[in-house]
Amino acid sequence: MKKVLFATTALVLSAGVAAAEVALSGDGRMGVVYDGDDMQFSSRARVRFTLTGESDGGLSFGATFRVDQENYSANEYRSAARGSAGSVWISGTYGKLSMGDTVSASEAAIGDLYELGYTDGAIGGDMEEIWYLTGDGENIDQGPNILYEYTINNISLYASASDGVDTNLGSLTPGANEWDGDDPDTSLPSDKTAYSLAAKYAGETWWAALGYAKHDEADEISLGAEGTFGAFSIKGIYVDYSDHFLSKTYGIAAGYQMDAWNFQAFWRQNEHDAPAGTDRKFDGYGVGFNYDLGGGAVLAGAIIDNDYLNGGEGDTVGDLGIKFKF
Repeated sequence: MKKVLFATTALVLSAGVAAAEVALSGDGRMGVVYDGDDMQFSSRARVRFTLTGESDGGLSFGATFRVDQENYSANEYRSAARGSAGSVWISGTYGKLSMGDTVSASEAAIGDLYELGYTDGAIGGDMEEIWYLTGDGENIDQGPNILYEYTINNISLYASASDGVDTNLGSLTPGANEWDGDDPDTSLPSDKTAYSLAAKYAGETWWAALGYAKHDEADEISLGAEGTFGAFSIKGIYVDYSDHFLSKTYGIAAGYQMDAWNFQAFWRQNEHDAPAGTDRKFDGYGVGFNYDLGGGAVLAGAIIDNDYLNGGEGDTVGDLGIKFKF
């Protein structure tokens, strides 16, 4: 069970604020990882601040960021103080509005495939994470993103955007992310606004969602669905791109819960458009488990194979350890 330490509580600050609260929580982990060549020790600890409040009129508001995200300097853009890490939000009758390092509308509606193991898929290059066109760390030089969410009955609507103002157009080499190196428009950052729209319908044991995103000349259409059938769950995602270094990505994930045990697996394939009929496909798949030790401690491990690892030659990696929530 997650335990939260209340660091401090600010009571009535003004006539417009009913109550405000600052909560301190954290996570940590210790274990081993295998990177395809060597077994290595792996550990980390992080602290998270969660700020919440409610106005006299019933509006809820808050913010959250990790200590490691507050690294403010002249050359550091991943900072809560800059709005490019952590997030701030306000919600009420007409939905929730978030600003900062938010996900896109498409990702808010659909999400990713299931995370595996001790490092939540990081040891395998995060192949379970879908490469959405905007949000979730993308377009980071454009400063804070904005996300709006509204739910009525079984339908949820989402809209997100960046402002496109702060982009540094000289930060990448033209063609660096392209197969042929001839089109700098898709390999350089763009100062044009990136935006996304999505809708989701949720039943009792399943949901389905549709998303759209656009940034400069590139766009994406994404589809996702998930269902739960007793102890089993299954999720599928399909994304079609245009004017992007990917043409398609699709994958499926499955899970099984048995008492304190949880078993999960995923498979994903990316299709790249390359010059002169040399299209390439890259696969990633993995299996993993979690065992709940109670009190916020979980034993976890995974084996993941990713074609992108080892310079595109592919590799099989793994991890095993204990994760903690405080």
